[in-house]
Amino acid sequence: MTTPGLYTQAVLDHYRAPRNFGALAAHTHAADGVNPLCGDTLRMELRCEDGCVVEMRFSGEACAIAKATASMLSELAVDRSAGELAALEQVFISLVGGQIFSHDQLGGLNAMRELANHPVRQKCALLPFATLRAALAGVTSATTEGSK
Repeated sequence: MTTPGLYTQAVLDHYRAPRNFGALAAHTHAADGVNPLCGDTLRMELRCEDGCVVEMRFSGEACAIAKATASMLSELAVDRSAGELAALEQVFISLVGGQIFSHDQLGGLNAMRELANHPVRQKCALLPFATLRAALAGVTSATTEGSK
């Protein structure tokens, strides 16, 4: 069953033509993430300098929601610190949880607001954040198991 409201033009665009997709040869941080319930797998590779992400790439096999979220997140992560990205993740959790309708900080990620009506799919969108968080913390793997 498809959910038209969930697959907006922005989501489909980032899924079909993901930004920053592929390997990052000179990465300083990396992690592999998995959503065991649906089989999504992502790898995040980052280059950080002076406590900020200066470049980010991702790869893997994932559903439209996970891949589009990773693509949108890769555009927002540059020039942000781990603390700023953790705060951004909390705002995103509020968005997909239905506590807020949109937020200026989220940019294109606001397209994921429809996930508030599809709680089962929220883990798909949270996988890129969990994987990014793990990479920044120096942890090599992440999972959405046990998260909301």
